[in-house]
Amino acid sequence: MAVLPMKNRGDSLMELQVRADQLAHDAERRRQVVNVVLLVITLFQVINLPGAIFMHSTVAIGTVVLGLVLCGFALLFNRLGQLTVVTLLLIAVVDLGCGLMLLTSPMGLDVSDLPVFDVLVVSLLIAVSLLPAVSVFPVAASNIAFIIAILAFQARTPELNMVLSSSMGYNAIVQPISLQIVVAVIAYIWVRSAMRAIARADRAEEIAELRGREAEQKIRLNSGVEYLSQVLVRVANGERSVRAQLDNNDQLWNIANSLNLLLTRIGRMSQIEQENKLLRGEVTRLTEALHVSRVMSRRKPESPTQKRGE
Repeated sequence: MAVLPMKNRGDSLMELQVRADQLAHDAERRRQVVNVVLLVITLFQVINLPGAIFMHSTVAIGTVVLGLVLCGFALLFNRLGQLTVVTLLLIAVVDLGCGLMLLTSPMGLDVSDLPVFDVLVVSLLIAVSLLPAVSVFPVAASNIAFIIAILAFQARTPELNMVLSSSMGYNAIVQPISLQIVVAVIAYIWVRSAMRAIARADRAEEIAELRGREAEQKIRLNSGVEYLSQVLVRVANGERSVRAQLDNNDQLWNIANSLNLLLTRIGRMSQIEQENKLLRGEVTRLTEALHVSRVMSRRKPESPTQKRGE
């Protein structure tokens, strides 16, 4: 099995760490934007609640209360980290508020209700800010379909019928639809450009961080090599008890362990060699003593009995 070089593995680990940090940074940045948008939408609903109460309009009160309930669910999912669900709930707050306001108009759709279509642009801004930029087009398409359906099927007041049948009718219909298209395209282009600029800045920051970590790693590697060289020099000078002490996170930790194992075995071999030397000396001494004993036994003088016999 192929093994990556130590340097390549170190670079890969650093790149993965930097990318993980970058993803965490992007998630935190998105969370902050969601918090701001959620706060603004909630405050808008709270501000509209007294006006709905003063109007004594059940529909208006119900619309505001429904918006506050959805904001409460959005706050709950925001704490759970479900940012996509929070974004969809915020879009629903805006679209449902506008839809209920138009669909429940007691006199039918009036000329004064036409500016409500422009409020749907807020859902486009929320989508393009918190979701992938391309998601702004499905939201715009749904808003346009809603506008066309309301104008086609909702009951209208005589004043609105007069406006639509006049020369101003074309502008009254095209203006909210074109606003959705223009805002969607501009917001998409702006967000894509901003995201590319952010990506370039993040990439430059990532490269700078990688270079800094590489320089730091090189310094630590050189320091570790110098330390191991000093250990080898001390061993060469006769220090048998010296060992390499490196941190577990050091890249040379495995080499230091192998060196310590080698030094331990060398120490054992030296001890065995010393014991063998002592054993050989003892064997030599015993051999010499045995030899002397044999020589002395051969030179032993004859007894007096043997001399008289002669």
